[in-house]
Amino acid sequence: MIISRITDTDIPAVSEVLLSAYKDEPWNENWTKERAIIRIRAILCNYKAAGLKANDEKDIVGAILGFVDPYSNEDFFYVSELFVKSERKGQGIGTALLDALYKYLKANNIQAIQLISIKNNFKFYKQNGMEKDMADVLYKRIG
Repeated sequence: MIISRITDTDIPAVSEVLLSAYKDEPWNENWTKERAIIRIRAILCNYKAAGLKANDEKDIVGAILGFVDPYSNEDFFYVSELFVKSERKGQGIGTALLDALYKYLKANNIQAIQLISIKNNFKFYKQNGMEKDMADVLYKRIG
């Protein structure tokens, strides 16, 4: 597996992986390719944004995308998306993407990583060295 930066020309293929990843449980989401491309481009337009893709011998099979969120005395890297192609889940691709991101962040002097996840994924993130902090996500649907 090869992990490298996402380029603009990769975005359509990365969007196909997003479509595949979120069609399954527990999300059951019906993304369109256009909407997935918009999401990926929106993330990559943020401050010090970065996206990494995982390629097997022929295709992109996963990606991680996020941006730097500057705080009072340190920078946080906020992971907006981490997804793996449906049929490739459970094969270490997500862990490989996180490991590559950790190396990238360290090389760029970014001190911390944050993300929001559903409880179904807590075990995965804990196995990859993350822990739940004291914050909770608040939500309200408008309209």
